[in-house]
Amino acid sequence: MKKVLISLLVLVSCLGLLALSGCGSSKSSGEQVAATLTLIDKDDAEYTYDIHFTDGATLREALFEAGLISEAEHGAMFVEDIDGHIANVEEDGCTWMPLDADKKQIMGTFDDITLHGGDVIYLQYYVVPDFD
Repeated sequence: MKKVLISLLVLVSCLGLLALSGCGSSKSSGEQVAATLTLIDKDDAEYTYDIHFTDGATLREALFEAGLISEAEHGAMFVEDIDGHIANVEEDGCTWMPLDADKKQIMGTFDDITLHGGDVIYLQYYVVPDFD
């Protein structure tokens, strides 16, 4: 399990660097805006939320402002518990994979993906492959 976690950390770090290279258009207006978030759980059930947050907030900040993650999740390395839906990387080898409106993977972490009013984002339960 340690190898999986280390592999995931390396992958997330690399993806974060790729995402940061294209983040020039993430200016914040400071206004309260709304977006649509859909969680796709391990059974492929979908849970849709209209979330309200500060324009230009990171995905992690937007989830916190919308009350979908706790203060502990806001400060943790991985977001595991979103409104009671759990993806635990250490215990189950899974995480939440951010997807765009076309359900294509968004390169980046919860801390470098910025959201704006009208955005549509999906978080899909994802089992991390074992790279052994």
